Order: sequence, then C-alpha cells, then structure tokens
Amino acid sequence: MLKYKNRAAWLIVLVNFINACQKINSNPDAGNPATQQQTGKLSYGDTLFYNHQLTADKFAPVVSRPIETTVYKAIPGGLSIDSVTGRINISKSESGLRYKVFAVNQQGLAIDSVKLVISGIDYADGIYDLGATPDTYDTAFPIYNARPELLLPCPDDDDDVEEDQRCVFDETDLDNDGNDDIPGVIQDKLLVNPKTGTIDLEASFRAGLFGSGTPANGTRKDLLMYYRLADASNKALQKIQLQIHYFRTVNDIPQQLLNELNNRRNQAAEVNGRLTGTMEFQSYLKPKRPPILIIVGAI
Repeated sequence: MLKYKNRAAWLIVLVNFINACQKINSNPDAGNPATQQQTGKLSYGDTLFYNHQLTADKFAPVVSRPIETTVYKAIPGGLSIDSVTGRINISKSESGLRYKVFAVNQQGLAIDSVKLVISGIDYADGIYDLGATPDTYDTAFPIYNARPELLLPCPDDDDDVEEDQRCVFDETDLDNDGNDDIPGVIQDKLLVNPKTGTIDLEASFRAGLFGSGTPANGTRKDLLMYYRLADASNKALQKIQLQIHYFRTVNDIPQQLLNELNNRRNQAAEVNGRLTGTMEFQSYLKPKRPPILIIVGAI
C-alpha cells in the first residue's frame, strides 16, 4: 500500500510538471528574443528576406545573439535596423543588397556577425567606355538577390506567361489599378528592357539621356526606377535609385569618383568576408546605394 501511495504521488507531480511546461510553451512571449536571454550566435533565423504587398511594415527580429551584445550595426547603408534590438524593417530597407549585421559589445568590438540579403535587384558600379568595349558590355545587367550568377525570376518567353507571373521593370502603375501614375525612366531616355531589366547605356546615350548633342563633361543624372518581380515578394512594388555620369574620356573621371568606386569594392569585400575574432567595428561614410554607372565616350 505504501508503494502505491508513493507511485500516485509521483504521478501527480509528473502531471503538474507537464501542465506547467504546456503553459510555458503556450506563452506567446516565450520565443520572443526581447523577453529571454540569448547566449548563441547572431542569427535572424534566415539569410534571405522578401518584401511583400502588405498594409503594414514587415519586420525580421533577432532570433539569437551573443550575451555580450549591446548594440547592432550594419554595412552598407540602406538597412533599416534598430540599433538597440537589432530588429530589421524589411519594408523600409534598400532591396537587392547583401548586408552584414554586427553584434557589438560595450567596448565597441564586433563580437559576431551575420550576412543577409533583402531580395530585389541591383546594378554593379561600372565604367562603360562606348568606344572601347563590345556592344554587350555597354549594357548594365540587373543582379538578383546580390548574386550575379543567379537568374532573374522572369520567364524567357513572356508570350506564354500569365500577366501576374511576369516581371515588370520601369513600372509606371504604382498603385496597380491599371493606370499610369508616373511617366517612368523611359521618358528620360533611359532605355530599360521592361521584361528583363537590362539597361542599354549606349542606346540611352544616343537617344538623348543627357540631352541633344554632346553633353557637358561631368554631366550627371539621377533617376528612380520602380519594378516588380515574379518571386516570393508577390510582385510587391520595389524601387532603385540610379546615378549616371558622363565623361568624354576615362582621364576626365575625377579622382574623388574613382575613390568612391574603390571604397565600394572594399566595402563589398568586408561584407562578403568572415569576421575572424573580435574586431573594432568598421564602417564607411557613404552607403552602397545608388549604383554608379559612368558612361565614357563621344557621339
């Protein structure tokens, strides 16, 4: 009889323990990084994030972090991140870029980092010499999800594809009601393929991108292009700012602009590299965006 009583008491304790665990697991705050101490590596649970057609902003919270973390920093510029909580506002971040987020301790040292991509397109910074390169190199190609080798989620033959499965570049219908809201960059003579996103810079130049006749040396044009991708973003409206320069010869390109291109290459190397041990957090005064496209040549 004594054994039976002890066994019954043990069962009661076990049942109470299971019930308590169930209550903890059903607590909506139990998995919230803000309410629990994190001791792991810095992670957002994923490394690729898509913006969606939502009425509210989309966020990516920190899933785990080193316990010594006091603030969060990121390179390049363009990532909308809360420096205290590390939470990223995907909807307000520049899309098409790879970022590196650093967990920084009280001494200002980066103790861990993680690379992530906000889905979208980018264009590589570059110099396009109209008189020295083959025709194909006078074209700027969109880079999808920060991977030049990755194919765009756009069908090769749009004729057999439903409208809602097509990519749209130089989008002019911003509210998706079937009517144009803006003229688009095509009206500024930037010749963008509406299906593939490629930019024919030589044809744009000759069409009058910088005006009729030979442009003044150092002429610059800033254009904002909207687009939609047929991927997990559900064709959410996205945008990219483009910075286009004209110089008569390569020697006319100012050293300050060349330095900027070099800084961007160094920054890309840091983003793609590994964090080895603790390091003093490095940053750059200028962000990656917008892409810098330099046209060199004469009509």
